[in-house]
Amino acid sequence: MKLLCVGDSLTYGYDVSTNESWIGQITMKTGLHIHNGGICGDTTDGMLYRLQHFPYAPYDAFFLMGGTNDILLEAPLPSVEQNMAAMMDMLVTLHKPVMIGLPLLTRPESALYGWQTAGDVKRHNDAITQYRQWLEKAAISRQYDAVDFYQALLEGEQRLGFSLYADGIHPTAAGYTVLAEAVLPVLVNELPGLMPT
Repeated sequence: MKLLCVGDSLTYGYDVSTNESWIGQITMKTGLHIHNGGICGDTTDGMLYRLQHFPYAPYDAFFLMGGTNDILLEAPLPSVEQNMAAMMDMLVTLHKPVMIGLPLLTRPESALYGWQTAGDVKRHNDAITQYRQWLEKAAISRQYDAVDFYQALLEGEQRLGFSLYADGIHPTAAGYTVLAEAVLPVLVNELPGLMPT
C-alpha cells in the first residue's frame, strides 16, 4: 500500500531527522510506503501545481495539508481555499481515502524567529482559524477525514506538561510524535490490512 502526502514544512518534517518526522514515524510503525511530498515554504499554489503534474492515481491513499504559508505571505483567503478545493476535487474521482490536515495556529514566539512580525500574529491566526473552519467543512462535505494537527498538539501539551512548538510555527521532535499518533488511527481505519507494529 502506498500513501502520497502533499504539503509544506509540517509534512516535510522541518528541523528534525527523516525518522523523527510524523511521516517517518508512521513508516517505521507500519511499513507503509509513503511518498513525502512536503516542501518547506510551499504554498497551495505550489502544491496544486505539483499534484497536477504528479502521477498520483496509483497511490492507495492521500494526505493534503497546506495554507499557512499562503496566509503568512498575505495571500487572499479565497484563493487559498480555491487551491485546496481544486486538489480535493482532483482526488474525489479516484474513490480512495483522503485525509486533510488542519494546520497549526502560530504562537507569539514565531516573531522572534522571523516567521512573521509580532504585530501580525493575531491577524494571521484569525485568518488561519477561519481557514481551518472552512477546510474542515470542505473535507466533511467530500467525506474526507480531517486530522486536526493543532488540537492534537494542544492535547499533547496538556498531557505531557510542556510546549510542543519549537519556534512558534513548527513542532519539536516530540510534537511530531504527537502528530504521528493523530494520523495513525485514521490510516489504520481507512486502509484495511494496515497493521502498526
